[in-house]
Amino acid sequence: MSRKQENIKKTRQILPSNATLIANEIDYLDYQKKAISKNLTAYQAYEIMTSHQPKWLEILFRIRDCLVKAVGIKPINGFSRSRKENHDSNLNNIVHFFTITEETDNKLTLVVKDSHLDVCVCIIVIDEHDNSNKNTLYLIASVKNHNIWGKLYMLPVSILHPYIVKRLYSKY
Repeated sequence: MSRKQENIKKTRQILPSNATLIANEIDYLDYQKKAISKNLTAYQAYEIMTSHQPKWLEILFRIRDCLVKAVGIKPINGFSRSRKENHDSNLNNIVHFFTITEETDNKLTLVVKDSHLDVCVCIIVIDEHDNSNKNTLYLIASVKNHNIWGKLYMLPVSILHPYIVKRLYSKY
């Protein structure tokens, strides 16, 4: 087993039991957690994180969109596009560039699939019974590569993704 796969295996063991990953066998896994207000749902937490896209992140998304155009991947425009309207948790909706595949008050699962890779972002709110003011928010990202383009794409993303999530968490 490769070192990367060993790390993925160890990380899976410490994730919340209801975490959704993109596949059983994955090529990338990252999670980060943050204390948040007791009264936020998983979707509300996502809205807070994506409510304002920093200029540097907008530039990174533009670079991404230019580079992937050559291999036939559509642009995602980052978090600048409007959020979904008429939010209905009973329907399969789109928010930004993600498809919502699962939504409860405590869990939001977002997926993007293309011919090069599949991505899942699972946002989970854990009720901290011992703390009357705070819950724990998990953001879990998993990726399954399909070909060399997916692997190449993930080289810089795997480095930048944890930093981006930390910056998005700074809104709490």
